[in-house]
Amino acid sequence: MIPVKTTAGQQVLKDRSIKLTPRQRAALILIDGKRSLVDVLQATSAAGIDRGDLERLFHLELVSATGDGTGSLGTEPTQASPLGEE
Repeated sequence: MIPVKTTAGQQVLKDRSIKLTPRQRAALILIDGKRSLVDVLQATSAAGIDRGDLERLFHLELVSATGDGTGSLGTEPTQASPLGEE
């Protein structure tokens, strides 16, 4: 799956209308519609960004999934989080 910023996600980067941790903000910046979830996690792991940070971005509807099947995190799909989708 390749995540993309929603309109709300783009707006939050501009006006900081939703409080994000520095890790969540860094992850949101890296989400560009080209990198898979795995790529984003690998690129940010040294900074301590984890699955929970990405789940929060999905929960806040700042990012959405393209659902193309790439970048599976290797977990069971859940209805609440698209991070497990393949």
